[in-house]
Amino acid sequence: MKAEIKRSPGPFIAEDQIKAIQAKEHLTLKEGAFFLNISPLTLRRWTLAGKMKSKKIGKKHMFQKADLNFIIPI
Repeated sequence: MKAEIKRSPGPFIAEDQIKAIQAKEHLTLKEGAFFLNISPLTLRRWTLAGKMKSKKIGKKHMFQKADLNFIIPI
């Protein structure tokens, strides 16, 4: 007899994290992707292709929320 693990799917991101993202001026790659409703990999590809402006701090890309508000991907 196999043991079955039952899990209920949780939200992708918690409500308190959503409020924190809305309050921030600079967002990480993951937060920026959530803000744009795209995958982090897509945002990384756009950044490396020059379609998205970011500042690199160490190894991390940081995005200004004002820059993300006006993005219309082509």
